[in-house]
Amino acid sequence: MKFSHLIIAASVAALGSTAASATNPDNATYVNAENGTNTGTASGSASATFSVRGRVDEACILGAGGDLDNINFGRFGIYADASSTVENAFTSVGPRNAHTRTNLAGCNTASSITITKNGGANGMTNDDAVTGGYDSGQFQANLPYSVMARYAAVDQGFVGLATLSNQLTVDTAGTTATKNHGAWKAAPAFRIDVPVPAKALVAGTYRDTVRVELAAL
Repeated sequence: MKFSHLIIAASVAALGSTAASATNPDNATYVNAENGTNTGTASGSASATFSVRGRVDEACILGAGGDLDNINFGRFGIYADASSTVENAFTSVGPRNAHTRTNLAGCNTASSITITKNGGANGMTNDDAVTGGYDSGQFQANLPYSVMARYAAVDQGFVGLATLSNQLTVDTAGTTATKNHGAWKAAPAFRIDVPVPAKALVAGTYRDTVRVELAAL
């Protein structure tokens, strides 16, 4: 039935068109109302997307083989001459400091750097002094010290240029300190400062261990 209707409509259109052309050439346009609309959406452009992905493993590096050079202060100077007063005898003649550094440290992701003094607030200790004994009112068998790390890094969550203002310090009374950073790499230096102790020093070797740890967050 639909097919018959289309034939009839076409026949009428042909007759109407012929008559209009003969009498009024300017009114000869005809649009067939049966033309269908677009299937889908017509557009002058088209686009599609696809993803590209891969993975970089988290990694932290701390020095060649993970070691830092040991620091040996050598001999700590003390007042040992007979002209010294009782108060000054065997006390330190002044503060000492030393440095060590590594060729490379850093992480390629948000990370933390932690410095820990094994001896904490006691610092370097002279274990032999306990065996020999000493007057604890006049002498001490420990050397408090501070550790300061200097390196260029950005704070965690910040995108920009690293600066040397990022420093991490464990003071003489402290045990550990931590700071968080974004991805960074540098050749950090570590400074050890030994202030003049409050009391005279017992003879012997003073030792401690400093641990530096980098960890991805």
